[in-house]
Amino acid sequence: MALLAGCGSLAGCGTAEATAPRTPDTAPSEPVQFTFGTVDGGELSSDTTRGRTTALLFVTTFDLPSQAEARLLAEVLSEHKPRANAGIVMLEPPHSAPLAQVWRDAIGLTLPVAMASHSLLVGQSELGRVSGVPTLLVLDRLGRIVVRREGALARPEIVECLRRADDA
Repeated sequence: MALLAGCGSLAGCGTAEATAPRTPDTAPSEPVQFTFGTVDGGELSSDTTRGRTTALLFVTTFDLPSQAEARLLAEVLSEHKPRANAGIVMLEPPHSAPLAQVWRDAIGLTLPVAMASHSLLVGQSELGRVSGVPTLLVLDRLGRIVVRREGALARPEIVECLRRADDA
């Protein structure tokens, strides 16, 4: 039940992005460890992404700004040099993976879509608490969190977040 209540509180986070406070960017931390199972049976993890800037976008299937932000991130990454990793992480329990697959396919997304781990859902992940959607975390090539931004971002903001991680 607590999980459902937590997911319900995320529902309105993306709809007020114009007034949502922005979480400030962070100084590089120690490398973080994470592992999420993808909806295709693969893995999105610190081990599979190390060596390149990595954008992790935390979303839900029921939030329209999450959908728009995922598509925008995919567009930005297709043009970004040097090449960067990315993944979409659904802040929903693993049994929602079939819905996440339908969501991905419906919006034509080619980025990996993963389901949040239990530790992330309860706020005990090395990635920290994700309290709203969409939330973008950008890690540098060493796996350190360089940027944490909550709310929908515009293209220039996403580009700048990736650049900051590239330069870290």
